[in-house]
Amino acid sequence: MKATLLGTGTSAGIPIIGCGCEVCHSSDPRNRRRRTSLHLEAGGMHIQVDTPPDFREQALAYKLPRVDAVLFTHAHADHIFGFDDIRRYNTIQKCVIPAYADAATLADIRRAFHYISTDKIPGFYRPQIDFITVDGPFQLGGTRVTPIPVEHGLDPTFGFRFDCDGKSLAYVPDCRRLPDASMALVAGADVVILDALRHREHKTHMTVEDSVATLQKIGAPQAYLIHLCHDLDHATLAASLPECIDVSYDGQVIELGG
Repeated sequence: MKATLLGTGTSAGIPIIGCGCEVCHSSDPRNRRRRTSLHLEAGGMHIQVDTPPDFREQALAYKLPRVDAVLFTHAHADHIFGFDDIRRYNTIQKCVIPAYADAATLADIRRAFHYISTDKIPGFYRPQIDFITVDGPFQLGGTRVTPIPVEHGLDPTFGFRFDCDGKSLAYVPDCRRLPDASMALVAGADVVILDALRHREHKTHMTVEDSVATLQKIGAPQAYLIHLCHDLDHATLAASLPECIDVSYDGQVIELGG
């Protein structure tokens, strides 16, 4: 199992437009953060989690060869508005690509991208997508995918746990709180990637302190903080964290197993 963090930043990206702060003007490349998304190679498939507005740039930067399935955590703009660029993978792979999410998220995506279907229409360059509603664990090739319901404002939001070849990774990029039932779904994962927006309180995201406390309860052997805003300098934050918890950065590759 190989996970590439294509983006690790919050909805505004970093640097933020018109900002003069030290992080936005940092020379440390780890402080440049595109909008959050994950590309997973597991069980013989390339699985894309979310398609942010930066998705085209991410696909070019990290040379993504294919996308066999798309998973959506929720339908906020910073997680879906690069979806149209999936059409290039339809052309490369010469097939319809499935997209998975809960019913409410799919309804929002269908409304935003009303022109998308499974059909190939001569003269039109549109994504060909088979929308699949998720209401429980499902299989993608050799990977077991378990949706993880989380609290993130008013809109339905999910993380995902991936189990393949005896290894497991849990990915929860947008989250204010993990309910007890969801904590149980994450328990036992080899790697956990969890929201940690900033130190100050936020209505819809975990703080760094919230995230660290949650990760310590989960007890994963390795964990990473993600969905970071420009309040957080990479090196400063990394130096303050407990052992086994690290700060993610764009382009980071996490490999589990041989």
